[in-house]
Amino acid sequence: MKFTVRLFVLLMAAVLSACSSVKERDYESCIVGSSALGGAIGASGAGAGAVAGVAVGAGVGAVICHLEEPKPMVAAAAAPSDSDGDGVTDDKDRCPGTPAGAEVDMNGCALDSDGDGVADYKDQCANTPAGVKVDMKGCPVKDEVVLTIDRLGFAFDSATLDAKSRSALDAAVAVIKSHSSVKMDVVGYTDTSGPEEYNQKLSERRAQAAVDYLVSKGVAADQLRATGRGEADPVASNDTRDGRERNRRVELVVR
Repeated sequence: MKFTVRLFVLLMAAVLSACSSVKERDYESCIVGSSALGGAIGASGAGAGAVAGVAVGAGVGAVICHLEEPKPMVAAAAAPSDSDGDGVTDDKDRCPGTPAGAEVDMNGCALDSDGDGVADYKDQCANTPAGVKVDMKGCPVKDEVVLTIDRLGFAFDSATLDAKSRSALDAAVAVIKSHSSVKMDVVGYTDTSGPEEYNQKLSERRAQAAVDYLVSKGVAADQLRATGRGEADPVASNDTRDGRERNRRVELVVR
């Protein structure tokens, strides 16, 4: 009996060691082995002991082999793809299909630096002033006023630009140069002081003075054309001094 117990202990230790290393073997094979071991132990005693040994071996094997049943392999998650190659992965890209080479923001949408609604990679007229209507190429539409320079200062009955007018036109140089492919009219206006016919001629002379100054600052001469509209289209009342000053203006209009 003592021999049987010792044999049982030694052989079960062997089973524990073997089954603890089960990784890729069949779960059923482990139980069969445990049952056979139990039968062998039981055979060393009475016949009934063999049957009991099989049962005990199978039960122990089931517990041991169940604990050591191999766990399924978990595949590593695939890295998010970037279908349009803009540097923003598809799971974060709000503007898929961006053309190659187009600069995008953190959401994967093409940049629109001047905010005119046309992405930079399609915009042929960069730096369009805010509020100016543009076409599909990002250029101001025909007859659209690109820039208004009001409160121009001229000496009485003169088309000579004063310092204030020259300063105002300096700000227009960069705008015009950024629209080098766009032809523009430089349109002069006056207030209602004086005869209408005279004001028409005066507005033309003042518009030409503005064109000459812009050309002297590097704007292409063939991009500009001087035209005058006299007292037409006032933007303020001519009954006040402030209103008359606002009506003496120059507008850059897309031709």
